Amino acid sequence: MSPETEKKLSHLNDLISLSRVDGEESHIESSFIDAVAERLGIDKEDVQKIKSGELNIKFTTPSSENDVIDQFHRLILLMGIDKTIYHEEVQFCFELGIKMGLNTNAIAEVLRKIVRKPEYILQRDEFEKIFRKYSN
Repeated sequence: MSPETEKKLSHLNDLISLSRVDGEESHIESSFIDAVAERLGIDKEDVQKIKSGELNIKFTTPSSENDVIDQFHRLILLMGIDKTIYHEEVQFCFELGIKMGLNTNAIAEVLRKIVRKPEYILQRDEFEKIFRKYSN
């Protein structure tokens, strides 16, 4: 398996894990994950293998900061997609953001915004602006 495919599968695994943090994966969350997989060029069959545990996926961070921010943005979108945000989801995203090498202040600001208004969709440009504010 190519390193690029491993990164994509790792990201899908993170999305699936996040969708299950609250104990259930809703239809809207599943549809979002399927759409991301399609956009990344990953077969639905592979998504099902991740969900069932047939594929052993190790965590892999993207090489570029832009890709890391894209992935974190998708996590935030998924977290708020059902308009209900659980503490465990926030904690999962915070820890994953740190693991991905993102600035903790930027992660915290993004999470504060989304927790305050779960129905609010944080647009990509606003998201990037927050991360730029904390970059060195």
